[in-house]
This record gives sequence, C-alpha cells and structure tokens, in this order.
Amino acid sequence: MTYFCPYCFKKINKQQNICPYCGTNIVIWERDTDYKQKLIHALMHPISEYRMGAIISLGNLATDDIAIPLVQCALRYPTDVVQAIEILNALAKIQKSEQKAVALQMLKKHPSALIKRYIKSIS
Repeated sequence: MTYFCPYCFKKINKQQNICPYCGTNIVIWERDTDYKQKLIHALMHPISEYRMGAIISLGNLATDDIAIPLVQCALRYPTDVVQAIEILNALAKIQKSEQKAVALQMLKKHPSALIKRYIKSIS
C-alpha cells in the first residue's frame, strides 16, 4: 500500500512521523487539523479518488465555506469533468450565500461546456 504525507502528498514510508520532503510532523498535523480542514486540503491530492472522497464528504457538510475551495479544485483539474460534476452536486446542497455566488461565478471559467450549462441549473 502507498502512503502519502498528509500535507505535501509525497509518497513516504508508513512508519515515518516526519515527512522527509516538507518536514511536517505528521502526528501533530493529523492531531491538530480539524476534519473539515483535512478534507479541504485533500482537494489538492494528486490521486483523483482521494479528491473525489473529499468532494463527496464536503458536499455532505453543505456549508458555504467549502464553496470556493471546491471550485478551486475543479479549476485545478479542468479535464476531470466527472469530478467537476460532483463538485456542482456539492455546491447544489449549499444554501444561497455570497460565497456560493462567488464560487459559481469563478466556475464559469471552467473549459467544459457541460459544466457551464450545469452551473445555470443550480444558480
């Protein structure tokens, strides 16, 4: 099984407590970082399945403070349209708010015409 530093996402040995790449104390990072922040940080994970798990979990929280990080993820990985659709599903669960409106405006920069059409249905 492959293990990753939870902060920089470089491959590391399972037994390492300090990441040899970024110097993060893994035990302290995992203890002191709250669940939502871990999920938001996981949106930058290089493996799409990890990102998708974070997207779904954040969508279940349905709080407006996740809107912009979700859209930043969609824009960071513009070729992953399935991921972007799941991000839109998560955004649809969030009640109207200024952050959601800003996030949807940002998402209009996504290159997929399908995503742009979907934005209209949840605005």
